Amino acid sequence: PYADGENTIAQISARLSTGISVIVVLLIIMAVLIALIGGVGLSGVLSLSVLERRREIGVMRALGASSGQVIRLFVGEGLILGWLSWLIAIPLSIPAAYFLATEVLPGVLNANLAYRFTVSGLLIWFVIVTVLAIIASALPARNAAKVSVRESLSYS
Repeated sequence: PYADGENTIAQISARLSTGISVIVVLLIIMAVLIALIGGVGLSGVLSLSVLERRREIGVMRALGASSGQVIRLFVGEGLILGWLSWLIAIPLSIPAAYFLATEVLPGVLNANLAYRFTVSGLLIWFVIVTVLAIIASALPARNAAKVSVRESLSYS
């Protein structure tokens, strides 16, 4: 600080940068947690689907479906659910992010922020959703592939 108590632009910029860095890290942690919870939820939904569709899997196996085809069926189902969630999230996230950037964060940081929507962020999140959907679908799909024809057709 100068003798009269004023701060330099570099000092003000450094304080704002530190505040923004902390908030960015917290938002990233929140996004990762939400993504993990979504992945666990998707895995649970697909596991229930495997249990409910045991007869269908047995009929497919009896007609000659390979384990790979059964796995692809459930991974494909997981991908479709993941992509649908991504599509639904787009129109909801844009106004939420705008509100966060223009109303909430300026009050916390005591500085004005500019909101900017980027297509690259949208595409990066699409890749993350795709990878998470494949990972979340892997275990239920593998369990579906292990279902034998005799076991599934006798299942009630």
